[in-house]
Amino acid sequence: MANISSEKPLLKRVLVIVKETYLELVQAANDQHQLDEIAKKSPGLESVAESHAQHVATLTQVTAVLTALAVDFEVVNRRHPSLHAKLAQATLVITLGGDGTFLTASHDIVDETPVLGVNSAPITSFGHFCVCDRSSFAATLAKVASGAFQPVKLLRLALSIDGKAIPELVLNEVLIAHEQPAGTSRYHITVAGKTEVHKCSGLLVSTPSGSTGFLRSEGGPVLAIDAQQFAYVERAPFLRLGEVHQFSRGIAARGQKLQIVSQMQGGRIYIDGDHTQHDFPRGAVLTIEAAQADLNAFVDRDCHRPYIDLDQTTKLSGTGFKAWLKGLFN
Repeated sequence: MANISSEKPLLKRVLVIVKETYLELVQAANDQHQLDEIAKKSPGLESVAESHAQHVATLTQVTAVLTALAVDFEVVNRRHPSLHAKLAQATLVITLGGDGTFLTASHDIVDETPVLGVNSAPITSFGHFCVCDRSSFAATLAKVASGAFQPVKLLRLALSIDGKAIPELVLNEVLIAHEQPAGTSRYHITVAGKTEVHKCSGLLVSTPSGSTGFLRSEGGPVLAIDAQQFAYVERAPFLRLGEVHQFSRGIAARGQKLQIVSQMQGGRIYIDGDHTQHDFPRGAVLTIEAAQADLNAFVDRDCHRPYIDLDQTTKLSGTGFKAWLKGLFN
C-alpha cells in the first residue's frame, strides 16, 4: 500500500467530503414552488433532478467500494462545522462533487494529506480537479493505493492583510476588486520594489492550477499545473491616451511577493470564487506569495498541456486573427 509518509498509510483513515446538491438545498428550505418547477423541468431547472440522482449514485458507489476494502472512512458534508479537525486526522481525503467541493477541502489542508476528487455529477459539473467519476472510481483508487498513481504538488497562495495571515490558502485564484461589480477598483501594486497605481475592474492573481480558468478567460498565461510560479492580470484597465501599465500582467516565481494597497472604500478580496470573502478597506496592505504548504492532489500532471500547446500555436500562427479576418470576407 502506498504511503505519504512512513507513519500515515494512505487508506488508514479516509474522509469523504460531499457537497449538497441543489435539490437537497431546496428540500431543506421546504420550497414547494421550486420543487414543483424542478419536477416539471422548467427552464433553468432541467438537469437538477438528474444531477442529484447522479450524485447519490456516486456516493453509493464510493461507499460500497470503501466498505468492500474494509477501509475506515467517514462521510461528512463540506460545510460540517468540525471539518477542519476531521481533515487533520485523515490520511486520504476524497471529495464528492465538483471543483467547488475540492476547493473547499483544499483551504483547510495544511499538511501532506492528499486529495482525490470524484466528479459526482458529470451532467452539470466540469470537475477540472476530479480525475474520476462513479464508473472509474474503483480502478483509480486501486492505482492510488498501489502507488501507481502519485499525487502532484500544487502551488497555493498565502495571503496576509496588514501582516495578519488570512487562514484560507488559495488553490485557484484571488480577485481583488470593489465590492460592487460596477465600481472602480483602485489600488497600488508593488512588484520587485516598483510601485504602480491602477484603476481598473480588479486584479486577478492565479496559481498554476487556476490558470486554465478565470485567468485564461482574462487573457492571462496558462501555466503547467505543477509550475512553481503564479500569474497576475489587471482586468479592464482604465488608461488615458498613451498610458501604459508596466504591471498590467506578469508572472512571479516562488519566493517573490506582490503587495497591494487598497484605495477603495469598499474593497473586497474573493478567494476561489465568491464563497470566501474578506474586507479590503482603504489603506489596507495585502501581501500575496506562494504558500509554504503545497497541496498533494491526485490530478493529471499533463492536464494543462493542451491549453499551453493551443495558446502557443495560436500566438505563432496568428490563427485567431486569421479566422476573424477570413470571417469578414465570407
